[in-house]
Amino acid sequence: MSTPTKLISYEDSLFLPENRFEEIIRGESRIMPPATMNHGFVIRALSMILGRQLDETEYYIMSEGTGLVIERDPLTYRVPDLAVFRVEALSDALQGVSPLPYIWAVPDLVVECLSPSNRRGLIRELLANYAQIAVPEVWLLEPQPPRFTSYYYESGALREHQSAARAIVTPRLLPGVTVDLSDLWTAFEHGPFGVKR
Repeated sequence: MSTPTKLISYEDSLFLPENRFEEIIRGESRIMPPATMNHGFVIRALSMILGRQLDETEYYIMSEGTGLVIERDPLTYRVPDLAVFRVEALSDALQGVSPLPYIWAVPDLVVECLSPSNRRGLIRELLANYAQIAVPEVWLLEPQPPRFTSYYYESGALREHQSAARAIVTPRLLPGVTVDLSDLWTAFEHGPFGVKR
């Protein structure tokens, strides 16, 4: 007979060693493999594209692997590949609080770069978690074969809005910002230096 595993509480998590490859889902630790180098190139390219178009006094792009709190009890936090926050939302979340290990603000956009090993059930769970905190838009990037899918938060759930292999896309809450998906797939295939491997 197996012994039930003790669920990790928020308070417990404050004393755990830092692990940027860990997410906690309903109180259970999940260790994820690090992103491949190619996926890192995609996220870096997207971060640079967004950074050139967003006013840094109004928006903050985070791709450093910080936990985004979904719920406190049972503790659930996700580590998005990239998230775009309004500076005001981050500032409000920090008012009067000592430094926190996690983010307690809702981003305007979350981006996840998937690999072929990502199973559909886990992706549904991921989207359900982001819907819990009403993330307005989530992008899933699947570089091989190239596929972009965006989801909008509507009526309590994230619902598929757009799916394309090649297109110029605009985030819902970031008017005037455009991303040519071809630039992301090129970064995946050729890296940051445009050299095919």
